[in-house]
Amino acid sequence: MLMTHEAELATLERLLDDPSPVVRLAVLGKIKAAGLPGVLWLETLTKDEALAAHARTLLADLRTPEAAAHSFLAHIRDPHCDLEEACLLLERATAPSLADDAYAVELDRLAERTRELMAEPLDVRAKCRLLCRVVFGEEGYRGAQESFAIPASSLLSQVIRSRRGIPISLCLIFLLVARRLGLPVEPVGLPGRFMVGIFRGREPLYIDCYEGGAFRTRAEVQLLLLDNQLPADEAFLLPVTTHQTLARCCRNLVSQFEAQGDDRSSRLFLTFVHALEKSDERA
Repeated sequence: MLMTHEAELATLERLLDDPSPVVRLAVLGKIKAAGLPGVLWLETLTKDEALAAHARTLLADLRTPEAAAHSFLAHIRDPHCDLEEACLLLERATAPSLADDAYAVELDRLAERTRELMAEPLDVRAKCRLLCRVVFGEEGYRGAQESFAIPASSLLSQVIRSRRGIPISLCLIFLLVARRLGLPVEPVGLPGRFMVGIFRGREPLYIDCYEGGAFRTRAEVQLLLLDNQLPADEAFLLPVTTHQTLARCCRNLVSQFEAQGDDRSSRLFLTFVHALEKSDERA
């Protein structure tokens, strides 16, 4: 069956919410027979409010690393792609059955706990301090010093489970919760130490998530760069794009999988790096 025919797609779509087990098996069989195009078509239906739950149920039986990789590459073609969804699709390249809410449950919980502590009026910096208190204090997220070179310290579902991560994965947890709270926090791709920053006001403020949410001034960050024999280039202190953030994640995973002897996964994430760099150039 070729899934490119609109009539065939429309027929399957009308059957997607049929409660009959016989119909469900027949639909599943036709999508399996279509191969990757069928899976990608089903992925698009997860955005349809009426059919999303049915599409996700079928996808649980159909997702493969190959399909996940194609979904990620399709998602990042959008210059304004959603960071959280991109991270989820990225991780599915190694764990195809990863649930749609693998991040959301924890991130929502962290955001709700932070809201409980907020008493207006508070400025952005005070709210970020409360978020640091929740994430790095109450919940105990920490730098994964003993496991820096393993993929689990980069993949967000694993970081959520262990509360241990490398700078960029901890920053992503912080950033995605901050966005739920409406806080204007941006990713900052400092070499050697990814951070997040607040760029409102006369001077930016940087948050070092690997150091338990320590607040850093511009001068302190520049000194950190110099101490590590890196140029205190102004460009390093500015926010980076979603695509640049994802490319940094993928570069880390290339090295981590390579260190584990997993050349296949290392090559896959290198492919993602190249695709992200090209997408960022076109944006």
